[in-house]
Amino acid sequence: MGVKFLSGFRGIDNAKQQLRRSTHLGSDLTSGGTVLSPSQGFDPQVVFVYLNGALLQEGGTAPGDYTITNNSTITFNSAVSGTDDIEVVSYNFVNPTLPHTMIEKDHTVTTAEANRHNTSVTGASFDHTTNVLSKTGGFTNSAVDDVINVTASPTANSLAVGRYRIKTKTNNDSVVLQSIDNADLSFTATATSNINFTDVFSLQVQNLTFQNRALVFYQGLLLVENTDFFKDVQTITFAASVNITDQSQIAVRHFGSFVFPTSSEIGNNGIVIQDDISQILITNTDVGASNVSSTFKIVITARHQTETTDSYRATEIVVRAEKNDASQCYIHRVWDVGNIGADMQVLDSGNYSSYTSVTDGKLGVAVHADANNWFVYLINRSGHPIVAGFKASAITG
Repeated sequence: MGVKFLSGFRGIDNAKQQLRRSTHLGSDLTSGGTVLSPSQGFDPQVVFVYLNGALLQEGGTAPGDYTITNNSTITFNSAVSGTDDIEVVSYNFVNPTLPHTMIEKDHTVTTAEANRHNTSVTGASFDHTTNVLSKTGGFTNSAVDDVINVTASPTANSLAVGRYRIKTKTNNDSVVLQSIDNADLSFTATATSNINFTDVFSLQVQNLTFQNRALVFYQGLLLVENTDFFKDVQTITFAASVNITDQSQIAVRHFGSFVFPTSSEIGNNGIVIQDDISQILITNTDVGASNVSSTFKIVITARHQTETTDSYRATEIVVRAEKNDASQCYIHRVWDVGNIGADMQVLDSGNYSSYTSVTDGKLGVAVHADANNWFVYLINRSGHPIVAGFKASAITG
């Protein structure tokens, strides 16, 4: 597991990192070892308190460990020892382009979650007509919204390697899957055997999007993204290699973009899309929890997954999207270049239903809506896997 201590910043490093850090012994505390006045002031919205290297949780009652008064006082719920090491680290938001708020998620791992994490299952089957994954006894410890990581699936056009969420649990032998972002699957082939997967611990985090900067701590250690954990829309999933134990503490702190507010520019890259698969690029939840409609421009690029293969396409489109009314969702293509297919096919006004809505041999972009959300999809029907990226900008809130 790759880990990094947040502590260790000093002198010029503090200035570069926009951090304020102070360290104390327990003997520095007053009021019977419960009240600390850190040597440096801190931002009460973005502060991390460590006791002997472990990240503590804010809160006046269990499972909380401490409370904050203004930007100068930390009061511990229980007295600390005079020899304890205490460290207070805060981001100093003096740059107006940085966010002024942070969303926090704290979680104590349960016995069931610890037991399920990193449980391997082999020899499962997948029915693409129902999105049912089956294995005798393979889901005894699973529940709705749990996440699995498919590590092997040799059948072409069937369930691909990657992370999936359990939509419904039929029994201990079978579950219905959906994408990690709660979208229906659209595979075209059934795999009768040889699917291997691992149960992994996943935490749902409100308002987390691809472009948010997420700090994920496990027992006070700062984890490394795409090594120790993976970030999806409103979800943090831990790698099987992270040893999740009962009653361990997880803390997630996430911010909006450090350069742009989340409502003005959204992007992502390195998106691998298999043939005959639809991938959600952006939804109304990326713009804001209460968003109903938006208009924006989006540039989409894609190439063959094999880097030396000369196949690519790049497109700029203007989108108008509205949830609960697919007929009011529009796309206008501004420019389009490349050699994957004749052009980038566009689908709007309720004309998208699944990847089959796009002509075989092409890439397509679609805007669609259901009762709760609007979506922009990139659809791959090129006949080969692609790697894609996008940037949406000038987004109306």
